[in-house]
Amino acid sequence: MASMKKILFSLAVLFLLISCQPPLQERILGIWERTSVCTADGQCKNSEPGKAPKLSIFRPGLAIYENPEDPENQRRIEYEFYEKETKSREPELIFRFLNLGFDIRYIVKKANKETLELLNPDLNNTEVYKKLGPAPE
Repeated sequence: MASMKKILFSLAVLFLLISCQPPLQERILGIWERTSVCTADGQCKNSEPGKAPKLSIFRPGLAIYENPEDPENQRRIEYEFYEKETKSREPELIFRFLNLGFDIRYIVKKANKETLELLNPDLNNTEVYKKLGPAPE
């Protein structure tokens, strides 16, 4: 009987820890630096720290993409976040480069306080980002 109480208590604590995590839409906000790009077969190309592209995701629907190789072209982009009823049946981010006239669709594979993994289904690769800091209000 005591072991049953321990199991129930452990499950309750685990449930509380999982449910205390902020919603996914909140977890994607922040300043992110790309650490690697991985192909579908698992081969990854790592980015050099400090010289990697940065993605800043703010609310409501504003993002900035910076590429250190082209510092004069900081791109302000809009994004839409879809958590339900998507093509992939998983949460998706769509970045709209309005001045360039195209969109990039990503499937959010992982988003926590340290890591963001975005799958680009068109290129069949995964971009991995590490969080540099929170999004300014």
